[in-house]
Formats: sequence, C-alpha cells, structure tokens
Amino acid sequence: MNYTFKLFLRNLIKRPILTLITFVGFTVGILASLLIYLWVFNELNHDKFHPEYDKIYRVLTLSKQGNEIVKSASSCQAIAKTLKTDYPQIEAATYLSFSSEDSPLYVQDNGVKIEARQCFVNDDFFDVFQGFEFLEGRSQSVFSDSDNIVLSSKIARKLFGSESAIGKKVISDKYDKEIFTVVGVVRIPPESHIDFGYLISERKNRYNLHQWNRSYWVHTYIKLSDNAQIDNHFLARVSNHVSRYTNRTDKLLFQPIADIHLHSDYQLNSIDKQRTQYKYVWIFSGLALLILLMAMFNFSVISIARSSEQVVVIGIQKVNGAKRIHLLGQFMGNSVIQTFLASLLALLLSGLLLPWFNHLTGQELHFVLSLKFIFSLLIIIVLTGIVGGVYPALYLSSLQPVSIIKKGKSNGRKYKLISVLVIIQFCIAIFSMIVSGMLVKQLNYMRSSDMGLNYQNMVIVPTGLWYDSKSFKEELLRNPNILSVSASTYAPVNYGGETVYKLNRQGTIDSVYSSVICVDEDFAQNYQLKLLKGQFLQMNYESYWEEVKKKSNIENEAHKISLPIVINETAEKLFGFSDPIGQRIENNIIVGVVKDFNFKSLHYSIGPLVLVNSPENIMTMNIKISPIDRTQTLNFIRTAYRKHRDQRDFSYRFFDDMLNSEYQQEIRLKNITTVFSLFALMIALLGIFGMVWLSIRQRTKEIGIRKVNGAKIYEIMTMLNKDFMKWVIIAFVIACPIAWYVMSKWLETFAYKTELSWWIFVLAGLIAMGIALLTVSFQSWRAATRNPVESLRYE
Repeated sequence: MNYTFKLFLRNLIKRPILTLITFVGFTVGILASLLIYLWVFNELNHDKFHPEYDKIYRVLTLSKQGNEIVKSASSCQAIAKTLKTDYPQIEAATYLSFSSEDSPLYVQDNGVKIEARQCFVNDDFFDVFQGFEFLEGRSQSVFSDSDNIVLSSKIARKLFGSESAIGKKVISDKYDKEIFTVVGVVRIPPESHIDFGYLISERKNRYNLHQWNRSYWVHTYIKLSDNAQIDNHFLARVSNHVSRYTNRTDKLLFQPIADIHLHSDYQLNSIDKQRTQYKYVWIFSGLALLILLMAMFNFSVISIARSSEQVVVIGIQKVNGAKRIHLLGQFMGNSVIQTFLASLLALLLSGLLLPWFNHLTGQELHFVLSLKFIFSLLIIIVLTGIVGGVYPALYLSSLQPVSIIKKGKSNGRKYKLISVLVIIQFCIAIFSMIVSGMLVKQLNYMRSSDMGLNYQNMVIVPTGLWYDSKSFKEELLRNPNILSVSASTYAPVNYGGETVYKLNRQGTIDSVYSSVICVDEDFAQNYQLKLLKGQFLQMNYESYWEEVKKKSNIENEAHKISLPIVINETAEKLFGFSDPIGQRIENNIIVGVVKDFNFKSLHYSIGPLVLVNSPENIMTMNIKISPIDRTQTLNFIRTAYRKHRDQRDFSYRFFDDMLNSEYQQEIRLKNITTVFSLFALMIALLGIFGMVWLSIRQRTKEIGIRKVNGAKIYEIMTMLNKDFMKWVIIAFVIACPIAWYVMSKWLETFAYKTELSWWIFVLAGLIAMGIALLTVSFQSWRAATRNPVESLRYE
C-alpha cells in the first residue's frame, strides 16, 4: 500500500494534467451518484416512518364506468367502521374526510386569522398512523371530546408562533362559529403522502357520519392485526363488502401504504402529496450509474493510453521478480486511492450543493451519516476504483518482460479498446442531451397546447362566498380592466371531484362515474367554451330552491325533481343518448352539451364531465383581467374581496401558474436530466482532452518530421482530429436509436404528447461534435503551429 501511494504521488507530479483529468472525472461521477442516492433513498422511504408501516393499507375501489373498470382511492365514510367490525384480521380502521376547501381558523385574542385544510377523522386515526410525532400533547384519547382539535406544526406556528398551543382556544366560522380546544400539535414529515392543516373528530361532521356515498374527499385505511395478511382468502371475503350494504357492485382492493408514492396506477388526486412514479427512480439511478461508468472509462482510457510510458518500468519490475498479483494490486490500488480522495471532495461538494439540489428537485433532502450511508459510500468507492482500474491492471500486468525490454513499448491491441470506451462515453453524453431536449419539447407542448378553453390572464380567487357570489361579481365588473367573471366550485385544473350516476339501460341499472363542477351562468362565456347543443345553465336561485325543497318533501319516487345540467361530449357518448337534450339522469335534466375541454392536466385524457348550478358549492371566482395595469387590478380585487369576505384571508393565483404546478414532476425531471447531461458531457470532454493531450505528446516527433517535409497546418490538424471525430459520429449513430426507443416509451405515458423530432437528435450530435472538435482542434492547432525544430529537439 505504501508503494501504491508513492506511485500515485509520482504520477501526480510527473503527469499532473492526466491525473487531474481522471480525478475530476471520478469526483463528478461520485458527486452525481451521491446526489441521486439521496434522492432515490428519499423516494423509496415515503410513508415508512410509521411504526409497522407494512401492516397499513389504503382501501381502493374498483367500479364500473361504461365498459371500463376504474380504480380509485375515493371511498365512503362507512367503510372503515364496517371493515373493522366484520373482519377480525383488521386491528384498526380509519378514514380522512377532507374539507373541499381551506377553512378559516383564528384565535380570538391575537387577531391572527389563517386558512387551513380541515380533516375529519375517527378515533382510530392515531392507532393506524403512529408515525405522526406529537410535538405537544399526546395521541391517547385526543378526540374524547368532540370539541378537541389537533393542529399540524405548520398551522400551530402560524397561529401561536413559538408559544405552546396546548389548551388554547381556536375558532372556525366557515359555516357556524365553532370553538375548539387544542389538545395536540403533530409534525407531518415531508415523506408523508398525507397532509392536513388540522384534525377534528368525525362527530363534528355536519353530514351523515356513516354514509355509503362514495366521495372524492374521503380516503380509508386499515391496519392489520399481528400475523394477519392480505391473501387471496381474505380478498375473496372482503372484495364484495360494499355490495353487502348497498346495491352497488364496487369491489375493494388494498394497497400497502409504502406503495402509494411510487406504485399508484390510478389517477392522481389533489389530496395526495408528492405522488410520482417508480420509473423515475430507475431513470435517475441509471443516469447516475452511466455518469459513474464514464468516469471509470476515463481512467481506463488514459491508463491504457499511457501504457507506452509505463511498460519499461513494468518490465524491470517483472525481471526483478514482481508477481502479477502484486502488479494488479499496484494498479488497482492507484485507482482506489484516486476514487477515495475524489469521494472526500465529492462529499464536501454535495453538502455545499444540497440546498441547490433540493430546490431543483422540490425535496427536503439531507445527509444522515448512518451506518447504511457510510457502507453504501464505501461500496461506491471500492467498486468504482476496482472497475475503473481492473482492465488497465490486467492489460499492463499481462505484458511479457522480454518483449517489453526488447521493444520498449507494449504490443497489445490497445487502440481498439480505447476507441470503444471513448465511443461509449460520447454515446452516453449524446443520449442524455437527446433525452433533455425531448423533455423540454414535451413540457412546452403541454404548456402551449389548446385545452379547449381560454385561460389567458385568468385570476383564480378562492372565496367560499356561495350565495353572495353575485354581489361580489357585480362589484368586480365595475372595473373596466376586469373583462369577465364567473363562479365555480374550483378552477378547471386537475379537478377530480366525482359523482356516481345510475342509468337505467333497458331495465339494467348501470353506475357511471363523472366529474362534476358546479358553475354559474357565465362560466362558458368566461372560458369561451363552445356550446354544441341546447343552451347553457341559467342562474335562477328561486327555481333552484323550489326544486331542492321538492326533494325533501317527495315520498313517491315517481315524482322527481328536475335540476338542469350541461354535459361534455365524452359524457354524451358514455351516457349513450342519441339526443341528450331533455334526457333525465336521476334528478337532473340535460339542457346542453359543450365541446370537450381539458379540465385536468394533459397527463390524462378528457373524461366525462357534468356542469351543474349548485349555489351552495360555489367557492371560487374566475376573473379574466386585462394585461394592462395588472397590479392595480389585483389591488382592486383584494379591496372588493375584503368588503364581502372580511373574515377570510385574500389569496389568488393565475390559472397558468396553477397549470404549470401540475407539471412540476416533468419540470424537475427536465432540470435534473439537463444538469446531469452537462455532467456527462463534461466527463466525456475531459476524457477526450486527456486523450488528445497524450496523443500529441506521443506523436511529437512525427508531427515535427511531417512539418519539416512540408505538411500544412490543416493537414496536421486533420490527421490529429479525424480519429476523435470518427468516434463521436459512431457514438451518435449508436445513441440515436436507443434514445428514440426510450423516449417513445416515455411519451406513451401521456394522453397528449408531442412528436419525436429529428432535429433534436441532430442538434445533440452537432453539439457533441462541435464541443469535441473545439477541444481537439485547440490542442492540435498548438501542436501543428509549433516550431518543428523544438519538436525534434524535445523528442
């Protein structure tokens, strides 16, 4: 080991440029691996902070929608209680019933008023989810009193700052004024898919506690007893649980809680936090591995290329009795030493770059010097060092001493191997650039695609005004910079609220699930929706309430109320009406059909949609403003809002910002891939720089002789450049079909996707070719313009 370290120092002093190139390559490769390791480790450990997380399952629902079977996390409040009662394998069962909008919460004395997401839970909640750490209070019997409330640490800080919250009174006046006593403050880890502002007992729920109506806002979870498991026998018994209590044919499935973040094959909803897909773990892990391989190849290429400078020393060692095993240890030891020192520098750099990387990924990653992390780092160091140094060690130690001393150089077929390794490096770099280019193109496509509605300069303001929306609208429209206003449940961005409609198809009752948005009469005009049949909804509170009152008084099912609805083209096809106008769906009458428009992100195809006028569900204002004097217009909206809703904070977002937030996963993927593509290109260029520098040194005499014999500068440069350019072209030819296949598969995951563009492939090749040409040409020009007398004297 002592001699190996001396050999490393000797190489550093004698050939500092080449040693620096391999060292920087190792550093960049290990730095990329460390950052990706932190990200992958975090992704694989979501929701595993709960004790006995492997016994916790989310209840999923399989339901029939036309001819399709749809999987969903939507659930019923009654499922939790009945599952626990009916199946002894279930130790605890709970549900979360989220409020459909943030609710006001304030402290009477200090004047602090905030908005927070309310969630109803049953008494089993903290028996199932024991990983939510109580910073104040304790989990036992927190809901023994229905007026108790548990705050998230984030909400507690907003209300009370650094003061203790326990025993304090907080008030919510969303519907009626309710006073709660704080009995706990819990920390919600960033690795949790569950997020809430505060928890209150299900006994405070103004709606039926144990209703069987499936809701988008309800998610159910179970915790198994010891030694119980979800097997085929259990699934056979529990699958038809819903049909035992209702006339619906929904089936139940169970998803391990640790699988929710990465392995959810059902539609994303706005309740779950930070859900993504497992394929991105593979993509980033593969990218880090490729970059690390490039660093190893750099060391191998330069070590083999330098063999002509080392063979005499190796021959003398062999003549003096050195065994091959000792030479193998010597060369691989040199690689491991470089890897170890590069790892120390990479560890320091990753700590410095971690805040930037967190911003890039949208995560809260941090170093934990656990035994697992240290062991993983040691594995990376040893494997990188061994893999990077194994072939040069085998190649150099295999040379025969007699031929070495006689010829003074190696006679191995090293040129072919060097060319293969350089081609692989540039293949990886070009592949990464193509992937980055396609990510940018798909992202731009999703951002700029026609969604079937006009959302330019649309300001979205949550109000919760319900019946008072009309007066607020009238005041807003007095401002000439406000072009139009409409009210709705939410903005049509990733809206997932669903309702089940029962259709009578020739005596057979078929359940059809459709998204439902409650809107006013100006919604279609405000978003410029195209009406295809019939008319749009007309706002008439008197007629609406007359129909609603009928519902509570009707005893005979033959007499039904008639609330008007408008459907989209997809719903028209799903419902199966040849002429939908005037057709009845339960208590609704179809009065119009609008052209399909995207009310969710372009990850999803357009589903069935029902637009209905329901004034008690109008919670959002959609305000189209002029691009002129936007700041003044927003101030006007804020002032008008406070006149009508002074008990709630004012907040707003532009529609296009909300839409962009739906593509955060793709934006982060694009950012990370771009950064690591630059890493890959940097390592490839370091390698080719070292190869050119070494090639010119070894051909100094040849260059001098050619110049003396009249060779032109461009001829010398062509001679030195042609091999390297040939390697880049071959790498381009190999990388293109691989990238084409990979990106084709990735684009298949989108309902709406761009086309693969040939110019992105050509551009990636030209960038690689151009940068490589500049790197090679700079050094070859210096060699070609050197005085041949100096070259021959040097040689």
